[in-house]
Amino acid sequence: MSVYESAVRPLLFRLDAERAHNLTLGAAELGGRSSVVRRAAGKAFTLNDPRLHTSLAGLPLSNPLGLAAGFDKNARAVRMLGALGFGHIEIGSVSADASDGNPKPRLFRVPQDEAIVVAYGVPNEGAHAVRERLAGPRRVPVGVNLVKTNDPAKPANGPEVYEDYAASFAVLQDRADYIALNLSCPNSAADRDFFDELPRIDALLARLVQEDPRVPLILKLKPTRDAGVLREIVAIADGHPFVSGFAINLPSGKPDFLKVTVARDSLEKLPGAVGGPPVEDFVNAILGTLKSITQDRYALIAAGGVTTAEAAYTKLQLGATAVQLYTGLVYHGPTLNKQILSGLLELMERDGYSGVAQISASRSTATSAASARTATGSI
Repeated sequence: MSVYESAVRPLLFRLDAERAHNLTLGAAELGGRSSVVRRAAGKAFTLNDPRLHTSLAGLPLSNPLGLAAGFDKNARAVRMLGALGFGHIEIGSVSADASDGNPKPRLFRVPQDEAIVVAYGVPNEGAHAVRERLAGPRRVPVGVNLVKTNDPAKPANGPEVYEDYAASFAVLQDRADYIALNLSCPNSAADRDFFDELPRIDALLARLVQEDPRVPLILKLKPTRDAGVLREIVAIADGHPFVSGFAINLPSGKPDFLKVTVARDSLEKLPGAVGGPPVEDFVNAILGTLKSITQDRYALIAAGGVTTAEAAYTKLQLGATAVQLYTGLVYHGPTLNKQILSGLLELMERDGYSGVAQISASRSTATSAASARTATGSI
């Protein structure tokens, strides 16, 4: 058991989840101002091995493990987070205008399943504030996750949605190594189904062409088991060469397929979407289908239940280009990165891979075995 798990986590878990998160983020922001602290963190938490080197939409990565959007919504702690062993960091979600998000409480822990329930509603300080924080040098590639401004008075219902995305895209693309478009915020109820009408995705991408896209673009999709829908989305992306890949969002609410041990009635009382191991099998099934549709034409970023090397390895076997985590850090702390990467090297050596990129590129029996092991039901 790490120092975090034995000493720090018990103290943090006495606090409201959002307050504990903000304290952690504040400490990371403060530590990031010191080059001494950053160097010490780098030595403690980074695992450098050429076998872990890979790329994401043309961006070189020191390893395939990234920090998912949601941890650092406003790019406050990028300098410190870059020293914690990640291959990349995704900040946000960020909107064109600042948003307060949903009423508190809006972040909850489910320790029985090492999960969290998130109902933030994308609070953030807006694109211009975040742009200023991304001006300095960075240790690893930084992606920016964009979302429509959460304004209950202006629900998603027309062309103004495209203008909102375009405004934040124009402000931030020159400060990002890649941009991820969040097309289904599960906790912004008025907006989360807007892109269910798939031609609207095409209309958004057509609008972004006017902003002269110069960085890779990732589409973060509403999770669906419908392979026909996924094929239609990929076909839309095929018409826009600046789209470089896909990611899968959290499902909204408390769907029946969540694998939880906590009592369902207590879970239902918590507003928001569930993140962590309960969604792992569901996301993995979608990931496998996306890979079969896209083949090697697009990068795939996978999150959801990554708390062990085995969980990350499975996602790579299913076709992920890069793997992200967030909830696992809540329960296991910053040493988790190094543990996962060390375990990945052992699994790679066991299975004869000389480089991590070979795993996601492979469509061998290892992928088929992983699909059979993780997919729940037919897609």
